[in-house]
Amino acid sequence: MAFTNILVPYDGSDHAKVAVKEAIKMVGDNADAAIHIAEISAPPQDLVFSSFNQTGFGMGVSLVSKEDFADAVQERTEESDKKLEADVEGLVKDFKGSLTVEVIYGIYTVETIIETAQRYECDLICMGSRGLGAIRGMLGSVSFGVLRNSDIPVLVCK
Repeated sequence: MAFTNILVPYDGSDHAKVAVKEAIKMVGDNADAAIHIAEISAPPQDLVFSSFNQTGFGMGVSLVSKEDFADAVQERTEESDKKLEADVEGLVKDFKGSLTVEVIYGIYTVETIIETAQRYECDLICMGSRGLGAIRGMLGSVSFGVLRNSDIPVLVCK
């Protein structure tokens, strides 16, 4: 089976960089192939209206007004996307197909990865594993969660 539409969750680790290279290798010179590099990040906490702070539960405050919130999130997202693009630039320079590089905000990393792959209609999730979880052996907790919960094929790279 040839994969032509691949999601690569990216966290800057060496294993994630290996996954980007592997995804590019898998699609080869296919100019119709698409690779989506997505850094999953928690929403910017300084912008999110908190429900708990030093004044007590339910007395949330934000540094940004409700009116400026959408603009602030958009600006922060554009800054994060530029940093991510710069980080992967050297890895993708020889890729001939369609490339998407973006930061996606999500509370639950595993679910956000799977939802992103579904949104892009990917036929493969190619991801790195830090291998930090002793219980899960050689798999990290995120890669283990994606492997267990995704209906899309998953390739874990070390």
